[in-house]
Formats: sequence, structure tokens, C-alpha cells
Amino acid sequence: MLSHHELATLLLIRDADAPIQTLDSDFLALQRYRLVEMDEAGGDATLRLTTRGRELLRRLTHEGGGERTI
Repeated sequence: MLSHHELATLLLIRDADAPIQTLDSDFLALQRYRLVEMDEAGGDATLRLTTRGRELLRRLTHEGGGERTI
């Protein structure tokens, strides 16, 4: 289960206008869950969501349409 800090970190990475380069315990936990990864292309290491991280946020925020089923 993700903490509210980890969920906030996922949203921050998704919505960031500039590359995020900070590593903290929330990022390390998200990396363990394979929700974020380091992108080292271009010389500067930055954080980005994995496919799994994007899918989790899509489901949590109901993006992409579709009806919610219970």
C-alpha cells in the first residue's frame, strides 16, 4: 500500500513542468514498486513514471474516460 507521501510524489513527477532530480525515501519506495525510474538520457539523471506508474495514476484519477465499476 502506498502512503499519501508516495502518492503525492507520483503526482508531482507526473505533473512537473521541469525535470525532477531529487532522490528521497518516497522515490526509493516508488522505485521498489517499479512505479518510477531514473532516466539518464542526455547526461542528467531525472525521474520519470514507468508504464506501471502511469497506469496506476490513470486508474486513481479516472483519466481516459470509461465508467467506474464496483
